[in-house]
Order: sequence, then C-alpha cells, then structure tokens
Amino acid sequence: MDTSGRMRVSEVLKAITKNTILIYASAPSYPHGTIDPIEELARIALRYSLCLHVDACLGGFVLPFARHLKSISIPNFDFKIEGVTTISVDTHKYGCAQKGSSVLLYHSNKLRQYQYTSVTDWSGGLYISPSQPGSRSGGLIAQTWAALLYNGYNGYQSAAHKILLASKYFREQISNIPGLELLGADVTMVVAWAAKNPKLNIYMINDILSSMGWELSVLHAPPALHLCITSANIGSLPSLIADLRASVADSFEHQNNSSSGMAPIYGLGNALPDRNLVGEMLKEIQDVILHNS
Repeated sequence: MDTSGRMRVSEVLKAITKNTILIYASAPSYPHGTIDPIEELARIALRYSLCLHVDACLGGFVLPFARHLKSISIPNFDFKIEGVTTISVDTHKYGCAQKGSSVLLYHSNKLRQYQYTSVTDWSGGLYISPSQPGSRSGGLIAQTWAALLYNGYNGYQSAAHKILLASKYFREQISNIPGLELLGADVTMVVAWAAKNPKLNIYMINDILSSMGWELSVLHAPPALHLCITSANIGSLPSLIADLRASVADSFEHQNNSSSGMAPIYGLGNALPDRNLVGEMLKEIQDVILHNS
C-alpha cells in the first residue's frame, strides 16, 4: 500500500508474470476504506491482456448512489472504465438483504460462461448449473429481491448520501482529537484511525471504549481501529466522538498500563515476527472462547 492506503501500481507491475491471469482491486478496501487506483490498474490489465476484478462488496450499494454529492468525490470504479471485467457486490451488506446473498457482475456473457458447471456424460441426463452449487435457497433470493424493491433507487441514494456525509463529519472530528490520525484518504463508509502519538496505545483505547459499550473493529499492521458507518449508527456518532476523546485522555494518563482486554493480545500479536506462532496463539484463544461459551 502507499501512504494513503491504496494499492501501489508499481508493485502490481512487478508482481505480473506469465502465470498472472487477474488483477484484484477494492472499492473500497475493508480495513481503511480506500479506493484503489482502478483506472491505472485497468490500463495495466489491458496492456497485459489480464482480467481486472473490482471488489465492491462494501461499496457497491453506496458509492454509485453518491456520485451527485458535490462535497465528496467518488472516482470511477465500475464498467465505465475499459478493462474492468468483473465486479462483486454484497447485497447482504449495504443492500440490506439477509447474509448469504451476493452478486457477481460480468462485463460480458462470454466471461460469465466460465462460472457455469456442465456435465454431458452423466447417466442422469444432460446437466448444467450457473455455478458449482447445484441448489440454492429460493427463499434467500426472494428476500433479496424484496429488499431491492422495498428500498429502490431513491432509498439507496438517500441512505448513501446520509452515510457518506456522516463519514465526512466523523473523519473531521477524529482529525481534531490530539494524538490520533486518520488512515486512508477517501471518504467512504469506512473510517479508520490510528495513534499518532507513541505514548498512546490504540488497543488500550479500544478496551476503554468497549467498557463504555462500544464495539469497534480492531486492525493491525498498522495498529488501528475502524468503524463501518451505516444508517443504523449515524445517530450515535456524536456520542462515540465524545467517548473517544475521553478514552484518549484516559489512555494518555495510564500510558500502556493495560493487563486485560484485547490490548495485550494484539500487542503481542504485532510484536511476534513469526506469523505461524501468532496463528497458533489465535487457535488457543478460540479454544478458550468455545470452552467457556
């Protein structure tokens, strides 16, 4: 990643070999909410005759509906860009459908045919399925369709505008808290922040917030916290900002004197250079959680 959290195009070029078939980009990425330089990646994909997949699982039901906002710039990331071949969108995220429903969009019917599963020598007859799973729940598909009809274009557009304007507000507030810094340069539904002051422990801040009833996502490499802003939590942002300010002040006062919560676990995980050892540590923690549940 570059300093803004986006994929480095130069590193993509270095990674391409004769065995490369696809370039992968995010709109936006889950950790920091950044949108990769998809137009540049598309030019590379065309030059080397590669597919370019855009992961819009988070942004697919927000970014397209917010392009009319004058205060927020949304770069192109979809089939408007020549070279983008596939896009994934999770309807169970900002599409407001139940979990387990997603959409994979293809630039052409020819590309879509590669996902088909066909059997021509089965004694049960000629068989073809649009994907490897032969059966899917019709109920889940019906529920997703109902969610799309219920929200409609205007509903998704209204939600997208509120979410991104709230994200802009939240980013501005965090940037005004001494000791913290924003990660990622794009205004999307994801806001991530880290400790700029070395005297601050971001994981201790998370533990303090957890004791106040807040549940945030914990990141590492670099250590950080993030929040996915949704229609459901927009109204809570002023209270979260107030508690975040208080937790930063508390962390300054106690400076890394944390022996409970997630802070010691994440601190150790970041300090260990052997990632296999970290994986084994996570398995032991999972065993303890399952044993006590």
